[in-house]
Amino acid sequence: MKGLKIWLEHIKNPKLQLTKNQIAYYYFLNGIFYSNKNIFQSENYMNKALDSGLKFNQNIIIAKLNLVIASLSKGDKRNAKILLMEVKKMDKNKLFQNQIQIIKMQMKKINLGINNMQNPFIRNKY
Repeated sequence: MKGLKIWLEHIKNPKLQLTKNQIAYYYFLNGIFYSNKNIFQSENYMNKALDSGLKFNQNIIIAKLNLVIASLSKGDKRNAKILLMEVKKMDKNKLFQNQIQIIKMQMKKINLGINNMQNPFIRNKY
């Protein structure tokens, strides 16, 4: 990961220095790098990568799984379900079946009623 960050830091302006496909993977690699540190920053990079046009299905699935985890951490269970259904449709070879099952189990544990919200700051909004 240290080497990845060093190489990504060499790119100052990706829109001028890289081609369209390379820009997508630049954002994708940044999203992977920040997935351990800051899930919300990783979410921004993964959205940019999907918008820029990732080509391989495995990479699109990884990006969407990362977005599912970000949605769950925000408390947006509906969006997480929609993205997870898209991932299940795309995963034809069942390569990510274990990850999907783990996320489904986590979704069952999250009970998002007004009184049962995980984040106390969200509770105050209602």
